[in-house]
Amino acid sequence: MSIAPISNDNIKVGYISEDDGYVKGRSIAQANAYEALNPDTTFIFLNGDNKVEYLSIDEVNQLTSKNLLRSDPCKVGPQPCPPPTLEFYGGGGIGAEANPVVDRQGNLLAADLVNGGFGYETPPFVTVVDPCRNGNGAVLNTEIRDGIVIRIIVNETGTGYLPPKTTSPQYPAILQLSEIRVDEPGINYDCGKDEIIIEPANGTQLSYTCEPFGKISGVKVLRAGNFTELPDIRMKTTTGINASFTPVFNVVRDPLPVEPVAKDIVQVFDLVGLNINGYVGGKEYYGNVYFKNGAKFAGTSTKSGTNIRVFESREASISGVNVPVARTARTDEALTTRSATTTDVITAEPDVVEPTTAPAPAPSPSPSPSPAPAPSPAPAPSPAPSPSPPPSPPPSGGGGYGGY
Repeated sequence: MSIAPISNDNIKVGYISEDDGYVKGRSIAQANAYEALNPDTTFIFLNGDNKVEYLSIDEVNQLTSKNLLRSDPCKVGPQPCPPPTLEFYGGGGIGAEANPVVDRQGNLLAADLVNGGFGYETPPFVTVVDPCRNGNGAVLNTEIRDGIVIRIIVNETGTGYLPPKTTSPQYPAILQLSEIRVDEPGINYDCGKDEIIIEPANGTQLSYTCEPFGKISGVKVLRAGNFTELPDIRMKTTTGINASFTPVFNVVRDPLPVEPVAKDIVQVFDLVGLNINGYVGGKEYYGNVYFKNGAKFAGTSTKSGTNIRVFESREASISGVNVPVARTARTDEALTTRSATTTDVITAEPDVVEPTTAPAPAPSPSPSPSPAPAPSPAPAPSPAPSPSPPPSPPPSGGGGYGGY
């Protein structure tokens, strides 16, 4: 049986329609026809590496059959077991991506949502892909809003999953307890006496509510701690039985400053190719950013963000002097790489509070002009250099990472 060669006829793209949601499977000719009626449409293409690309119509017209092939040749021979990856399917949309967070015991604690995707009509399913089958049992659910995945819930952490090698790309994060879900309410608990226990607590404080017959109906997080491994949550009781709980974590990417909470830091291995949003103190910064007067800062807004400056290059983040780049300035506007905002749990005086420029050297006094033999006036001395003004926001240009 012969296999038909890949041709340009196999190229299919999609787009997001306000009326029909995510429309897929359109040919290049159909894409051009849609563009003629809807100028400046962003088209969605799944390349041979199974990566989503967002293209203009000109880029669509440049696609060839080569774009349907893998960029790297298939590896042959024995290969080391890779870490688990997360794959999204169903829901009618495309493009959601996330990095798994695995602790030292092989539990899949959380998932850092890198890209919420587009066009989801129902919450997509998430599969934990573990080629060597070292781990199993993890169960994840998603939540969507306006066609975008906004949250990933790990209902079952599973066990036995392998972390990637330390040479893999990684970035720092904090796992902050955001919620405790009641899996089984149990029965016969003494709600005026029994105590809910979390170990290790890491500063966490909890309370709970009951239903008739001593069933646990809910748990409230009064104070959230940070975790690097799966805590044990149980009821301290002499009468009740069978209540079970699942902790839910927020992944706070690139916590700043890092030093005061170093013991709480987990390293998330970047398996999907997270974009760098800039540099802070000589280190890559992957977290949320917002713009104020044309300068970029860590956080989500002028109210909930920080005064920590994010620079465009590693050198600038060390020297504190930024080089203007072509970028859309968004005054007091948040640019987030995650859908949900996080609450600041640490504060410190930043090294750089306001955007600054390198001070220009003080002008040296101009020498006195020599007497001129002719009565004509002497030429005016050259003007002394003056400090450069702060860079003003450019009128247009590419924005930061993470906008849909």
